[in-house]
Amino acid sequence: MSTYDMYFSKKNKNYMFTTLSQLILDETGHNIKNDPTYIDIYRLYYPSIFENTDTDEISILNREIINRIGTIILQELKKPIIQNKTSNADILPNHQKPQRKSLDLHSIKRNLDSKNRYDFYIDIDFDEFKPQNITILKEMNNLFSNDTIFIRFNDCDNLSFILKDKKLIGDDEYYTYECLTDDTILSKDKLHIQIFNYLMMSPCDKNDIFKIMKLKKITYENDIYTCLQIKDHNFKVTEELGLLKSDNLSNTIFIKHIFDDYILTDYKEYKDINYCLKMNQNISIQILI
Repeated sequence: MSTYDMYFSKKNKNYMFTTLSQLILDETGHNIKNDPTYIDIYRLYYPSIFENTDTDEISILNREIINRIGTIILQELKKPIIQNKTSNADILPNHQKPQRKSLDLHSIKRNLDSKNRYDFYIDIDFDEFKPQNITILKEMNNLFSNDTIFIRFNDCDNLSFILKDKKLIGDDEYYTYECLTDDTILSKDKLHIQIFNYLMMSPCDKNDIFKIMKLKKITYENDIYTCLQIKDHNFKVTEELGLLKSDNLSNTIFIKHIFDDYILTDYKEYKDINYCLKMNQNISIQILI
C-alpha cells in the first residue's frame, strides 16, 4: 500500500483523531472527540499535512498531524477564555447585549488599485467585523479543487472557510463557503481582501478590470447603440458589465453584439466612464459589524 493510501485510509484518519483527542483531553481537560467544530478543523487541515510535508514516511506525517493540527485546536480552545476576560458584552444580560448588523462586501465595488476580484481593496466605514460566509462564481481555476478556501484580511489574518452550498443561477453556478471560526477582524477605512485555495495559492494573477479605450454612438442594422472599444476582453453576448466612474460602480449594461474589440449595448450617453468589469464574477462576503 502506498503512503498516500495509508495516510488517507479511514483507519489512519480515525486512529489519529482518537490519538489527538486523547492528547488534547490530557492537556486541557476538554473532550473534542464528538465536537463538530474540532472535527471540522481536523478534516480541514488533514489533506494539507500530506501536501505540505516532504516525506514518504507515514510516521512522520502522523507526527505532523499532532504538531500542526494539535496546535491549531489548542489555539481555538484558548480563544473563548481570552474573550471572556476582555469582552464586556459577554457579561451583559441578553437584552442589553449590542446587536450586530449584517453587511455584504462586494468585489465589484473594489478600488481600481486592486489586482483582481481575488485580491482587492475596498473602502469601509467600520472598525471591526466578524466574517460569516462568502459566495463565489464557480470558474476553471484552482480555487475549487478542494471544499476549503482561505481568506486573508489586511495581510495578516488567515481564516478558513468550508463549502456549504451550491446554487445555479442561469448558466452560472455559485459556491457559498462558511467561516469555521468566530474571529473578529480589526480594520479601518480600507480593507485588503485576498482569497486563496486550500494550499494558500492565489487562483488568478490577471487583472480583471478592463479599460474602455473609446465610447461612441453608432447605428447597426437600423438600431442605435453605444459602442465600447475594449481590447483583450473575454466577454460574451448577453453578459452584464459594470461601468466604473472615478473608482465607483456607476451603471450596468448588457452586451447586445460583439465584433472583436467592439462591444455594442443599448444606446445611452456615458460621461467619464473609463473602465468596466463582469458583474457575474462578483464575490460577496457577508460580515457582521
